[in-house]
Amino acid sequence: MANDHAGRSPERMYTPRLIAWEVTRSCMLACRHCRGAAEAKPYEGELSTGDCVKLLDNIASFARPIIILTGGEPMLRKDIYEIAAYGEKLGLRIVMASCGALLDDESARKILESGMKQISISLDGASAASHDEFRGVAGAFESAMRGIKAARRSGLSVQINTTVTRSNLGELPEILDLAVRLGANAFNPFLLVPTGRGRELIDQEISPDQYEQTLRWLAEMSQRDDITIRVTCAPHYQRIVRQLGLSRARRSPKGCMGGQQFAFISHLGKVQICGFLEVKAGDLRKEDMNFRKIWETSELFAQMRDPDAYHGRCGRCEFATVCGGCRARAFALTGDYLAEEPFCTYQPKRHRTVQRDDLDDRLLSRIQTDFPIVEHPFDALGEAFGMDGEEIIRRISRLQQAGVIRRVGAVFDSKSLGYVSTLVAAIVPPGRVDEVAAMVSEVPGVTHNYRREHSYNLWFTLTAESPRRQEDILEDLARRTGVQLLSLPALAVYKIRATFGAVDAAASLACEVSAQAPRPREALNLDDEQKQLVRMLQESVPVTAKPFDRLADRLGWSGRRVIEQIDDWRRTGVIRRFGAVVDHHRLGFTANGMAVFRVPDNEIDAVGRRLAERPEISHCYRRRPLEGFDYNLYAMLHGRSARQVQSVVAEIARDIAPYEHTVLLSAGEYKKTSMKYFL
Repeated sequence: MANDHAGRSPERMYTPRLIAWEVTRSCMLACRHCRGAAEAKPYEGELSTGDCVKLLDNIASFARPIIILTGGEPMLRKDIYEIAAYGEKLGLRIVMASCGALLDDESARKILESGMKQISISLDGASAASHDEFRGVAGAFESAMRGIKAARRSGLSVQINTTVTRSNLGELPEILDLAVRLGANAFNPFLLVPTGRGRELIDQEISPDQYEQTLRWLAEMSQRDDITIRVTCAPHYQRIVRQLGLSRARRSPKGCMGGQQFAFISHLGKVQICGFLEVKAGDLRKEDMNFRKIWETSELFAQMRDPDAYHGRCGRCEFATVCGGCRARAFALTGDYLAEEPFCTYQPKRHRTVQRDDLDDRLLSRIQTDFPIVEHPFDALGEAFGMDGEEIIRRISRLQQAGVIRRVGAVFDSKSLGYVSTLVAAIVPPGRVDEVAAMVSEVPGVTHNYRREHSYNLWFTLTAESPRRQEDILEDLARRTGVQLLSLPALAVYKIRATFGAVDAAASLACEVSAQAPRPREALNLDDEQKQLVRMLQESVPVTAKPFDRLADRLGWSGRRVIEQIDDWRRTGVIRRFGAVVDHHRLGFTANGMAVFRVPDNEIDAVGRRLAERPEISHCYRRRPLEGFDYNLYAMLHGRSARQVQSVVAEIARDIAPYEHTVLLSAGEYKKTSMKYFL
């Protein structure tokens, strides 16, 4: 366990504080984001009144959590007031989450008589038009408003819930103001998790950078006096309030409390860490309604309670014990619920040391470029290295948890997916470089952002859905920063291959070059399922015996179909490389430089191809010259020191490119991440 847990008793740490209980899945609405894809029909197999009583007895025998009666629409259940009254009699605090359509003066009175004092109602728009469109039923806004007013008249406390998507992101301030005017005591925004019907809204998820900005805005709004702000399904909100030092912001012990202080119970009695992660921790019917046994013995819950076992950035983040990342979002996008939170932009400052042996280094070099796309890839690697697949899995998991491996997945060709990329240069006054760089890094399509030792001192890459969108982003950035931004799209590509040797300090800086696969002549027309697979593959595939089967389950495909699709994309160049993406700093490559050459037009292609043969060069392009910077051949190099980079450039200039040149060494790295397509 993480050190932050020292001194706390397991019983106190892992006593449930909050349980969301889906007492029914029936609902009269058809909300676009519904995790349960609820419909206006009866559902077979829901827990009986006797089952509910027995379950509440068991929970009350060892804990006093808040129980949220949710659905579907819980008020459709005829015994709902009986269930609530029984829970309150046991000393449990019972609250209800409703759409408000069935809430009037009489039902509000019954709620109070059952012992409940608070109800939550959702508003996903500030007007009838936006709310009804989201909720899928005309009149939903008016019925919710009537329900809220009836609850307030009765004396019930009301919390307003809002699921945040691209469609209503701009309305958040208005929804918050409306909640205040209605007399709500709390405003609880939920950040969309693409499960249930919400899978169809995956294109409505706000971008990771919008996510960060939205959470910062909510943290600032939390300082107001007229309403309490709680944030759900956004665990890194807890990291942000601590970074901002906002003492009045509502702090939870953990951003994601699933399996630690929170659990979800489905309408069928299945226990999960939350309603959005459809992985079963236990079945109450099979355990005779013994929730305590599942809570204390579930292997899934045990995994949730060990943040050091989380993969990628989450596993090494210094905020792991107060955030933890969204396990459901990680599962929805990668098939691995222990994967790093895909919508977090924070780069951890905590680095773990890991001892690597010769086999680790040979494995690292191999899986960057030669990862087997077969049903049992780790068994195939085991055969090559003379060991079983489980040992390969253990080694890769250890290197991934330590941050040496950032992810195992696909590196896509932007053009094949319909995207355009460019390199952007700027001359920024020295005193403003950090400020301007921070504004640049906030842009979702910026993947690499460096300060370099030159008058052109800020260089970043920008990928966008179209040339027009790219131009709009740059125009907006130039306006906001007051800096001229010069776009340098590639006129010719000679090499894109960022892989790194790991055998020893004397080894080549990059894996050997192989010919690039042919690329499609135009962007592919992908269907929604193929786009979903792209989203999964740009994260880390599960490091399990049959990782492609896990991805297939999320798509409703067969494992063979996933493998064939990946093979086809690799063969045609849609996937440039499939394998491990490493943190080159952890492998000792702490310096990088952009070498630029002034080459005659009639020789540049031949020189570019020769440069691409050098293993030290990861990227090589032809670009147009800049005013006062009339170089046309660009090559990226990585080394173990600035001196080594400069030495390699000097050697290249002597043997391959005897032309005027210079090298722009990195003086600061502001952002380095993989592009996220179709988000």
